[in-house]
Formats: sequence, structure tokens, C-alpha cells
Amino acid sequence: MTRLARLLRERDDERGFALVAVVGVAAVVMILVATMLSVSTSGARVTSNDTDWARAADAAYAGVADYQSHLNADNTYGQYGQADAAFSKATGSTFAKGLDANPAFDIKPVSAGGRWVTVPTAGGVAGPSSFRYAVDNSKLSSQGVIRVQSTGRAGKVTRTVVANVRPDGFSNYLYFTNYESGDPTVTNETAGRSGASCTSDYRVAARTSSCQQIQFGPNDLLQGPVRTNDQLKICGSTFQSTVQTVGGWNSTDCGTAAPSFASAPTTASTLTPPSTIGDLRDSMRSDLQTTTDSVEGTGCLFTGPTKITFNGDGTMTVVSPLTIATNVEGATAVPGATITKGSAPAKCGDVDALHSPGGATIPIPKNNLVYVQNEPAARPSGTTPDPNYWDASPKYKNTANACDATSYANSWTRLKPNGVGFPYSTNSSTTSEVEPVNGNNANVSTPYGCDRGDAFVKGVVDKAVTVAAENYLYVTGDVTYPATRAASTVLGLIGQRAVWVWNPINTYGNTLTGQDREIDAAILSNQGTFVVQNWTQGSTRGRGALTIKGSIAQNFRGAVGLATGQGYDKNYKYDASLATYTPPKFPQPTVTTYRVATQVESKTAYTADGAAIP
Repeated sequence: MTRLARLLRERDDERGFALVAVVGVAAVVMILVATMLSVSTSGARVTSNDTDWARAADAAYAGVADYQSHLNADNTYGQYGQADAAFSKATGSTFAKGLDANPAFDIKPVSAGGRWVTVPTAGGVAGPSSFRYAVDNSKLSSQGVIRVQSTGRAGKVTRTVVANVRPDGFSNYLYFTNYESGDPTVTNETAGRSGASCTSDYRVAARTSSCQQIQFGPNDLLQGPVRTNDQLKICGSTFQSTVQTVGGWNSTDCGTAAPSFASAPTTASTLTPPSTIGDLRDSMRSDLQTTTDSVEGTGCLFTGPTKITFNGDGTMTVVSPLTIATNVEGATAVPGATITKGSAPAKCGDVDALHSPGGATIPIPKNNLVYVQNEPAARPSGTTPDPNYWDASPKYKNTANACDATSYANSWTRLKPNGVGFPYSTNSSTTSEVEPVNGNNANVSTPYGCDRGDAFVKGVVDKAVTVAAENYLYVTGDVTYPATRAASTVLGLIGQRAVWVWNPINTYGNTLTGQDREIDAAILSNQGTFVVQNWTQGSTRGRGALTIKGSIAQNFRGAVGLATGQGYDKNYKYDASLATYTPPKFPQPTVTTYRVATQVESKTAYTADGAAIP
């Protein structure tokens, strides 16, 4: 082979190698391009799914807001719903008012004509997402809570949230009052030297005849939201949460350090307490379907002075000497009303045991109500007497009771015994109770009446329950929850005319009980006040601290101590459980709004077609 031929041959071999390299590089580039296209397409799908995922959640929350708006427009809207929805059926919810033609209650798949409610855009036109919801109202009457299961849909994605919706009620505040002055019908307070009873007025309209404004003192600590329809007088107190007032606040004539606020006080609209708690007695009627068909059934009705001790083991011990029937049939016990029958179910205690000094120990009526009523009055001739009217009872009318007493409880008081141990009496003047005083050392109106609906309460409470007294409710010892308390275990204490912290004194003006007192409860006096007995009496070293872990709501402000030292210092702390759970049957303001207490995502309830997911 010549030299030229050999050189040409070598060049041909190099061209072959180059061609292979070019083809290889091209293949790699094609793979990279394909990979980039695949990643780009996949990313587009992920981005689309992420958008639908977020929109579905937003739609679910929009469903909760929609239901909340219905409630705020109509406070009875909890009676509307779809009983056949899986969420409602599982909880035994009933809906007396039906569906209200609301498509959000639809439970059918779209393929079977089911509907979703479209979420509008900011411009008001139909958006790409929608919702539907179901309601659990089984705890509405017992705990004031409605659970809403709302499912949002966007594209083929659905998500579900469950929210607790509840009214803006008295137990949402550590402290609420209508008037920041005392109740003259309870305290017998007079207007200066005139001798005439003072009048209750808001501070903007206060006159010399107005009842004295009650102040927050320099040692008072309030750890929770505060609200009043009046003007607050604050003398160096500490407020660690929000303060809402209709009339502002002042520190006139305090002479103490300035108050401490977590945030500046704000103005608020008025909350109005109900005029009566008499309708609560309907929870004791065995002839009302709304009561008998509920999960809780009827509560327990007691008549006249009733002593209740919570035992911390799911039971309570009740002494109620005037009680004959613990459930009734018929309208509220007022003269002329028709009461057809009374009964005494074992769940509320054997009647003879209730009459005994040891009382009857019974299970606490969980998520229900204990109602202590005044003894019913005699009926006009020809009408059916109330079964709890003692003098008409075939079995007990000839049996003496506390109202037949002819002598005083002891030699140091002008009060007669009430049948359950009050006024407290021993054989010694140093340990026997005398008439309680209030205000300017005036006697309290009708304490310890023998036929009054007074409840005397103490102990450890481990079930959700409300105790309501038609007249006075006395807290005679600490009322607390156990260390193992569930968040839903909430206690309501209601005294229509007053809730008293029992603080007895002897004839020498000395107190008879130990230092400090703790009350773990939502407290309400819709007509009257929450107040300490004899708060102007005793040592100037004081009674220690009155600790409230819960809430206080009252029509009139009640005093608990004096700046000179008598009585208690306040240590009030809001119970966070009350932000979610309301005590059973607890009264609400006459006008209220509903708010979302909690909301969390849950298992998805429906597919995008609207079919229920088991």
C-alpha cells in the first residue's frame, strides 16, 4: 500500500469514530429533553393538584362560615338539618324544622341529583369550589354546642373540617355584669342618710340616690376576659386579658396605684340577662317530647331548701325535706296552672331518703340539670294542686316540716331553721351563726327561708351538670374538679336572686369558717348578684383569697371584701374549657351571636361526586 493510500485509510477510520460520538451526544440530548418535558408536565399536574387541595380546604371553611351566618340570622337554626346524613345519624341528632330548602344539607351524589353550594369569588360570581355540610345538634341543649361537618370540593379533590359552633354567652367571660352596683332588693342598701332604698342606675345616670358603685381593689387579679354593660371603677387592679365596657372606667377617689391592663379597654355592645330561669323547669317534665326524647332525658327537680354535696365519684348526696315529686307533668307551677301528675323516679332519689338527715346518694345527672324550686303555692278552689304543694299531699300533709317550727334556730339569732342545717347552730355563742348582713351592715332579705328554692352546694364535681336555684344558691364549701377532670366536665351554678359565698359570723361579728375559698364553675345570677355573706365583718386581716376558676355573670355587682381588709381578695381565672363547652342548659343572653370555638380537619366525608365515604 502506498503512503497516500495509507493516510486516506487512517482519515476514514477517524470519521467513523466521530460519527459514533455525534450520535451518542444526540441521544443524550434527546433523553435530557424528554426528561425535562416529563418533569415539566408532572410539575404542572402537581401545581394543579396543590391548587385544588388548597381550594377544597378554603371551601370547607366557607361552609362553616355559611352555617354560622344562618345561626346568627336565626338562633333556632340548630333545629334545621338532614337527619339521614351519616354525621347526624351517628349522633342521634333530630331536626324539628327540616331542611329549610338549604342545598348545603344535600347528601345525594351528583349523579343522583345531589347538589353542592358554590363558593363565590371576590367579584360575586360563581367560583371553582363548593361545599356541603352536616350538623350534630345532639349537644345543643345540654352543652350549647353545635358540631358542623363541612366538606369542600375543588376539581376532584375534597377535604372535610369539623367545627364547634357556640353562642356568645355569659360563660365566655371570666366576669360579666349588667350593673356595677349592688342589688338593693338583696342587700337592703339605702341611699345615704335618707333611709330610702337606693336605686340601680348605670354610672352615666348615677345620682345621690343611686346604689354605691363597687370597685376592683389593688390586690384583685383577673385572668380572663372582662365585660360589663356599665362603667368600671378600678383601683390598682390587674387585668391580664381583654376588658370590654359600655361606660368606660374610672379610678375616682381610689388613692392607689394605676390599674394594669393587658391591652387598652374597649367599648362593647350590651348583653342582656334573661328575666327568669323558670323555663329551665321544663327539663323536669316527663310529658315534653323535647325532653324525653333527648339523650339526657329529664333532670332532677327538688323543692324547698336543698343541700347538695358532690362526692367526686360520679354521685351526689341530696337532702331535700320538702320534695315530693322529682319530675312533673304540666305547665310551670304558678297558681291556676294545670299539673296533671307528679312522679319520683329512683334516679333522683327515694323521697323518704331525701327527707332524712343523711339524704339520698344518687348518680349526678350527667349533661343535665338539677333545679331547686320554691314550694308551689296553694291553688284556687277547683284546680289541680301541684304535686309538690306539701299541704295537699295525701302522704305528707300531716307531717311536720321546717315551716312548722315555732322557735328560733338558736338563742343568738331571730332566724328559724330551714330543715337542712341553716343557719348553722351549735350550743355555743362562739360557733353559732346569726343573721347575715350586707351593704351598710343591713340584714339580708329573707335568708334561709323554710319554703324557698335555696340550694346549698359543695364538693368535688366529676360530671357535667348545672344546679339552678329559683331563689338563692349558697356555696357552703370549696367546689372543685378532680385532677383527672375531662375538658367537657363543666359545672354551672345559678341562683336567680343571688349566688352567695357562705361566710357565717357569730354574735360577736367573728367569722366561723377557715381562710380562703375556691369555686370552679360558671356562675350566674340572672336577676341578682354574686356576693360574699358578711363581707363587711371579721378581722381586717381578711379571709384570704376567693379563687374562681370559671366565670361569673350577674345582673348586679356583688362585693366580696373591703379595702380595709374584711372579706376576700379576688383571684379570678377563666376556665379555658368554657370557651368550648357550656354547662348543661345554661341560660344565654336574650340576644346573642354564634362564633366558631374550634375547627380541625377530619376524615374526608364525601367524594367529588358527592358520594358518602364510609
